[in-house]
Amino acid sequence: MYFFINRIYLKSIGELIHRTDKRTIRRWCKKNHLQIFKDSSGEFVYENDFDLAYDSPLILKLKAKYRDGWIDYYDAYNKDELFKMLEITTISTSSKSSYIPRGKITSKILKKK
Repeated sequence: MYFFINRIYLKSIGELIHRTDKRTIRRWCKKNHLQIFKDSSGEFVYENDFDLAYDSPLILKLKAKYRDGWIDYYDAYNKDELFKMLEITTISTSSKSSYIPRGKITSKILKKK
């Protein structure tokens, strides 16, 4: 039994990262720790590795912002269902606040709301 792992060739990577020069594409792959392989059709990387490297800035941003719930937001990003996450965000942010006012004026302002 053979398993086929999807590949992305450097030309296709160049279109996705908006680069045309192969040297620049190779440099981008090296910077993002992608190993480049060669076959009779040309140079390629594995699709799963590319997806992880391409999405890593988004993943890091979501981890910093949503901590444990970042996977839900990432799945919503991939499925184009971010509108569903807005409902969850508004419910969770309105229910709890980590800010505790220390001054008399700010505590009066926050009590009015």
